[in-house]
Amino acid sequence: MSIVLLRVARGLAQSAAYSDYEVESSEAETVLDALELIRGSRESGLRYRHSCHHGSCGTCGAIIDGVERLMCLTRLDELGAGPVTIDPLRKMNAIGDIAADPSPFFAEFPRGSGYLRSSGLGHDGPRDDGLPYERMENCIECGLCVSVCPVAVPFSGPAALAAADRDREERPGRLDASLAFAATERGVAACERHFLCSRVCPQAVYPGRRIENLRRSLARKG
Repeated sequence: MSIVLLRVARGLAQSAAYSDYEVESSEAETVLDALELIRGSRESGLRYRHSCHHGSCGTCGAIIDGVERLMCLTRLDELGAGPVTIDPLRKMNAIGDIAADPSPFFAEFPRGSGYLRSSGLGHDGPRDDGLPYERMENCIECGLCVSVCPVAVPFSGPAALAAADRDREERPGRLDASLAFAATERGVAACERHFLCSRVCPQAVYPGRRIENLRRSLARKG
């Protein structure tokens, strides 16, 4: 066992202060495990999002020591004795502490994209609005790529454009719609080719590469 110092953002993102917590860490313990321990034993009001604990749901994204990562897959023994700083993802709606509402992430996706399918996550029946739950194939909707993207102008974002590219591949009947989505000012033209999105993606979607696919398709279309 070793002792790790966690420095956790508290309050709203735009005015966050930090609280320090020392935790004992075993070899396999993750950042999420440590937050669960802190909330259960010392700080019951600590806010963060989580669900599956094994990298499938994408819920527990955060910025850990300045890098977008999933807390459930980030082991404390990878991070050293600390302080390990944990902040909420950028470009989301702040809830408080590490918790952020990902609504802006989902709002950017192309309408009718075939990159969405039934979630298969055990939800019973449709949502309150009568529609089924949906998710992207491969992409776990963690929002890491959107948070890390440094583009400051209006931008549909790496995940939405990756969805459009997959749609272009899988559904020929939607080729024109996918390319029209990519061709707007918020589409591939806004991408600055930093490729940070591909580096942080935990599911190897490689959004940066997919944006380049769209860029080439638009060039061929002329």
